[in-house]
Formats: sequence, structure tokens, C-alpha cells
Amino acid sequence: MRPPEIRAGDSVSWRVSVPGYPAEDGWQFHYALRGPQGIDITALEGAGGDYLVELTAADTSAWSPGWYRWVAYVADASGQRLTLGDDELEILPDLLALDGPEDMRSHARRMLELIEAALEKRIPRDQQSYEIDGKRLDRIPIERLEALRT
Repeated sequence: MRPPEIRAGDSVSWRVSVPGYPAEDGWQFHYALRGPQGIDITALEGAGGDYLVELTAADTSAWSPGWYRWVAYVADASGQRLTLGDDELEILPDLLALDGPEDMRSHARRMLELIEAALEKRIPRDQQSYEIDGKRLDRIPIERLEALRT
């Protein structure tokens, strides 16, 4: 039921099996993704009672990369709806659409590199703070930086 990894600009398809809610009984299977934008996906009736999700490159090319919360559900024409699953999914960026330099590091990677740079440039432990001409500078204790690093 979980959608596969999706990269903006790529074509992707997958089958979903939903026992008890076949299309021939009037049910339709859907995904709703909410995050940097709202994305609604309606599956097609597939072979053997499964549902088929088919997304073209044109479908996904306008999707904003980032983390989305998704919910999978079935609904029928009378208004009945049943949620079948939910989780998070990352839509990956379309690297071919990027025309300039991009920082593709995750937030966690950027923060770790900042902490490591701060550790490398530290003043000695006995100089956690100093004062010059009445201006005082206090440093984050190295133990705290090391704790953040882990």
C-alpha cells in the first residue's frame, strides 16, 4: 500500500491490492499527499481486482520535492470512505531540472557539518569565554557540541 520512492519528473507505476473493496463493487482507491503542496492520486482498476497507479513524467514533473504525509483510502459514489493506511514519503527532486548549483545535503547533514566545523575551530577549553574592551564572548561548551554531534 505504501507508495514507492518517487522522484519528481519520473514515470512510476505500482499495483495495490485492497481485499474487500473491489472496483467492480463501486470502490475507487486514492492517495492524498500533503506537504509542500497537495497531491491527489486516483488509481485505475487493474487486473485481478488490484488497483493500478500510473503516473507519467508529466504528472510528477511539477511536484515540489520534500516530505509529505500520505493517506491511502477507498471511497464509493455514495460518499462512504475508509482510510487504509498513512505514513510519510519523501518526493525526491528532479535533478535533471536543476540548472545551477544546489545544496542537496539534508538538514541533519548541514547541522552535523556546522557542529564539526565549530569543534575544529574551537578555542582551548580554558578559554570558553573572553572579554576585550568590555565586550564579552561566551562559547558553547565543547562538551555540549560533542553531545549535539552524537
